[in-house]
Amino acid sequence: MEMDVVAASELQRGGWDVVVIGSGFGSLFFLHSYLKRHPDHRILVLEWGASHSRQWQVDHQTNSAVDYQTTISNHGEKDWNFSIGLGGGTNCWQGMTARMHPHDFELKSRYGVGLDWPISYDDIAEYYDLAETVMNVAGAPDAGKVFPRSAPFPQQQHHLSRTERLIKADRPDTFFAAPQAKLTSNVGTRGACCNNGTCSLCPTGARFYAIEDMADIWEAPNLTICTGARVREIDFSGPIAKAVLFESEGREYRAEADLIVLGANGIHSPFILQQSGILGGDPGSYLGEKMLTFVEIMLDGMDHFDGGTATTGFELSYIDGEFRSRHGAVQYWTNNSFLWGGLRLDPPGRHRQVFPIGITVEDLLYKENAVVDTGNKYPVIEHSGFSDYAMKGLDFAISKIPEVFSSLPIESVELRRVLPTADHIHGSLRMGDDPTTSVVDSSQLHHHLRNLLVVGTSVFPTTSWAVPSLTCAAMSLKVGATI
Repeated sequence: MEMDVVAASELQRGGWDVVVIGSGFGSLFFLHSYLKRHPDHRILVLEWGASHSRQWQVDHQTNSAVDYQTTISNHGEKDWNFSIGLGGGTNCWQGMTARMHPHDFELKSRYGVGLDWPISYDDIAEYYDLAETVMNVAGAPDAGKVFPRSAPFPQQQHHLSRTERLIKADRPDTFFAAPQAKLTSNVGTRGACCNNGTCSLCPTGARFYAIEDMADIWEAPNLTICTGARVREIDFSGPIAKAVLFESEGREYRAEADLIVLGANGIHSPFILQQSGILGGDPGSYLGEKMLTFVEIMLDGMDHFDGGTATTGFELSYIDGEFRSRHGAVQYWTNNSFLWGGLRLDPPGRHRQVFPIGITVEDLLYKENAVVDTGNKYPVIEHSGFSDYAMKGLDFAISKIPEVFSSLPIESVELRRVLPTADHIHGSLRMGDDPTTSVVDSSQLHHHLRNLLVVGTSVFPTTSWAVPSLTCAAMSLKVGATI
């Protein structure tokens, strides 16, 4: 693959039609649509990290040469995780691609908590289909019972384990093979899933990986990529964003553009606006993410682990309902690998009689949980941890396990741990109709700087229960097609 990757010192002089800051899901899926409409626009992508091939990542057992913890100062009670490098979060994600529920966009009006989104499920439905096509998502045809769709999944679903087939027979309308951007059959140079559980460092290329799987973007003749470029500020005058100021190898640079697209992660994007003095809508506030918990169900006389991939099913009985006025929605992921804990060793001979599940719980976003600019080189994070809304949702989720998984011979339920982060940063540049309480509008344009576009999960006004990658991709495809 031939990419036009240059050092900052080698950049052509003169202005650009578009400068894109960051290269994760938001930026890449925006470019996927935008390049088709504007094949002659000169576009510059600025990426802080380096370009590392999938093989480099497998060989080095890491997704990036940059230790993300050295780029923040975490003063809060909660941890965070992200990847800095060309491709952003497409390097390190697990490939899960659940859609949000239509009611997730109406949390305030339906349940009196959180916020309503300024867009609806129907607004991005066709782009959900397109995002699944771009990533060759494998999924269950009958999942349309919960998530309206107009096109089949590109790949057949991963096969369920014997244990999960019992759950499916018992709960046909709420339990499905999990949708995910991991192949069940080869496509080009991408091999099928080998089910070794190392999805963030996929050895076969089964999991969608933007560096290699979006070659049409990287190889576009009108696209220039500058790695090792840390963006510090956006220069603006009145209602116009004029240029991006960045540093590379100890020198400072300026890139002028007609359109600036801010697509760094949900911590560094608001910090860039804060350092720029672009403070409308309170950038950095309402930082958060959903909760992720690991649980093991000990089985009495039944073996597990004969499914087709690491995370094989998802159960949706409680992703929506009036209970959301009191606590977060919950979703159960059923797993086919030991992502935590280990083989069951006691009693002897029953090492496969355990059923691991992950539980994602919706949380609320609060103003005081925030990215803060203290005048130092890196952003400070203040966060008090998961809210009572999420903790009550977790208690609810645990209490419902005997009901949801009643088709299984449950011996005991063991709560292993609440993870310090779910790797899904939300809310720090949230979208909305009110410029005093949100940073961008329904088209993801900045309320005050109308040629500044923000993409990525930072614009999400609520966390939902769903992994955000597919929704982020769909929203970015829409913006790129309509801006």
